[in-house]
Amino acid sequence: MEPVPVPVGDYLGCYGRVPFGGGPSRISYVTAPFGQRPSWSDPGRHLVQWAAPGTARVPFPSERERLLLTGVVHGPVTPAWVGRLVSALKEGRHAELARMPGELAGALVTDHRVFLFRSAAGEEGLHYRCSADLLRFSTDPTDLLDGPGEFDPEAVRRSCRGEAVFVYPGVTPVPPGRIVTVERGAVTTAAYDPVTPLELPARTTMAEYAGTAWDLLLEAVRPYAGRGRTGILLSGGLDSAAVLAALAAAGADVVAYHRATRDPLADESGYARAVCEHLGVPFVPVVTDHGAGYLDERWEFPHPYNHTAYRWLEQTAERVARDGITFLAWGREGDRIFGPARYGLHGVLTGDLPAREKAVLCRGLLTSRWELPRILRSAAPGSSLLDDGAPGRGGGRPADFLTPSAAGRDGAPAAAGAPPEHPGPTPQEHCANLTLWRPRGIQLCNPLGSKGLRRLSARMPDAYRLLPHQGRLITKPVLRLMLSSRFPAAVWRRHGRLWPGSPHKDYVLGHRHVLAALIGGPEAHLVRMGIVDPLRLAGVLAEPARLRLNADALLSTAMTELFLRSDARRTPANRRGFTRCL
Repeated sequence: MEPVPVPVGDYLGCYGRVPFGGGPSRISYVTAPFGQRPSWSDPGRHLVQWAAPGTARVPFPSERERLLLTGVVHGPVTPAWVGRLVSALKEGRHAELARMPGELAGALVTDHRVFLFRSAAGEEGLHYRCSADLLRFSTDPTDLLDGPGEFDPEAVRRSCRGEAVFVYPGVTPVPPGRIVTVERGAVTTAAYDPVTPLELPARTTMAEYAGTAWDLLLEAVRPYAGRGRTGILLSGGLDSAAVLAALAAAGADVVAYHRATRDPLADESGYARAVCEHLGVPFVPVVTDHGAGYLDERWEFPHPYNHTAYRWLEQTAERVARDGITFLAWGREGDRIFGPARYGLHGVLTGDLPAREKAVLCRGLLTSRWELPRILRSAAPGSSLLDDGAPGRGGGRPADFLTPSAAGRDGAPAAAGAPPEHPGPTPQEHCANLTLWRPRGIQLCNPLGSKGLRRLSARMPDAYRLLPHQGRLITKPVLRLMLSSRFPAAVWRRHGRLWPGSPHKDYVLGHRHVLAALIGGPEAHLVRMGIVDPLRLAGVLAEPARLRLNADALLSTAMTELFLRSDARRTPANRRGFTRCL
């Protein structure tokens, strides 16, 4: 009889406390529901593997070693699989470790060393903090804090402006594609999973890139096709539509969740519904809250979630959990994989693409919004036509109610330039993972961020990321070409955007009293820190035009204030989920 496959991908996080010095210490290890943090009385090695109910325990490599995992694992976690991973870590065979499938992240704890690892495509936030004699690591950075107030005030100020910053200077994230080796008195970091450009023939055409991208996306979604019913966050845009098309083509039993709004200026449900109808996929709209529940002081945040949609994600997570979904895909990384970071005549003329396509792109540039002198200047290697912002990207957020920064940052837009190369999830996304998805046993999966597609992106010429055509700038042309044979033209030809910011701007206009009390009142942490100026805030709140202009920063600041309040409540005595283990 064939052995029953071990459930895969249900490892929701891990935690460890490992002392160094003296002889090998006792191992205290438990597999627990997400968020349960046992409190032991012994001084040895304390290890917690968070997992969904019914998930098999990770096999022990030996009596003196433990392997902990977090995230999606492709394939059964058998003793042989564990032995292969452990041997590759201990013996430094990094190339073999990089070839193992899945989004591997976790920790190997041995007598005298600990290996923390995270693959290049890993969506997991794994953090550590160490001294000469003690290492602590966790997927939740608050496990590594000694008390409240360990954040960087300047990072908090930047969070109020909507920047994606990590606020804990004493906690170190494990970077994607790295192994961190910790032993007594020494920490070393090694790259093991590089994202190398995909090998493709010279002068590969745009259509050939589109075909390869589809094959790689199918490969990325296949592990979810046999997992039972899978969900997807379907926005109505091209990225999530591409993931849904691949899931359907792979035979997955999938249902689409759409964050719906009653605001006609931001309603994308028509696009999302058209995608589902074309593919024959169930469509579930989740009507979002724009009222009193939009900001909730009871929220507990391990990190500032300084975006505008936390309450809407919470409502979606509640519905997904009620439906029994444990795997939820989304279209994150589409902009980074297929979209423009820089574009100009230099990339068109020197890019590795056929001469016929170079001619087409040059003619398109002549009909574009850019003036001829500027197009000619972009023939220089360091010049980009997007230096004033790529299509659909704004500059810095106005924040007229914040006090001036000593560093002179306030009021200045973010510096132009290409984003960092595939840094993994932002701290805000990791925060949502810890507070919304994992507590409900939901794994958020990112097929567009697979290593294969990242390698394709590293190979793709800049000239294929934007298509100037008849005066229009068409973003992500490779993705559109990939979808052109799989969707009606109304889907893949979609150009421009609705006004997605309309609902939260209306919330700000209708709830200025809530914002005044939360971020401008005498109890506000941001006022006491000298970041919010109550007089400036009152001036902004009194004028509807300035309210709309500052709406994003006002909500980012409100969410940052809620983080500070939850941080102030954070003590060992009130940490959620502690149980006593002897």
